[in-house]
Parts: sequence; structure tokens; C-alpha cells
Amino acid sequence: MKSLAEMMGPALKQTGSAGALMPIWTRVVGEVIAKHTRPVRWQGTQLVIRCDAEAWRAALEAEKPSLARKLSAALGEAAVSSIVLEVG
Repeated sequence: MKSLAEMMGPALKQTGSAGALMPIWTRVVGEVIAKHTRPVRWQGTQLVIRCDAEAWRAALEAEKPSLARKLSAALGEAAVSSIVLEVG
């Protein structure tokens, strides 16, 4: 049986908006990181994450492949192939 997150993944990607992913993002990265980052949009299977400071972008840079795998596991197979971090 698929989880709700797995069923929502394809629908969320079709909208292009990633804001609805915040609960899943928070579960994957934890409360502290989630307070300084947020999913903003999909670009195919690439997920764009906005960081509130360059320090957070730099800290998460090496974690991108791991985060993409964890998000794909939560959302369904190959939902997130890569993550782009931006500051804003």
C-alpha cells in the first residue's frame, strides 16, 4: 500500500509548486534546517530549495544527493533526481 506522500508526489510535481512539500521536507531534514529552507518549485524531477542564508546553502551542498534519495523514498520512486539550492 502506498503512503499518502507517495500518492501526492506525482500530483504535486504536475503543479510545478513545491510549497505543499513542506511537511515532508521537514520530516526529511528536521525542524532546525526546515526553519531556514523551503521547497519552492519543481523543474521536472529536480527540486529547487530556497535557503534563507548562504551559510545554509553551503552547509547543505554536500547533502543534496542524500536529501534527493530520502525525498524520493518518501514521495515514490525517482520523484526527486536532484536538488538545486538557491539563496533568497
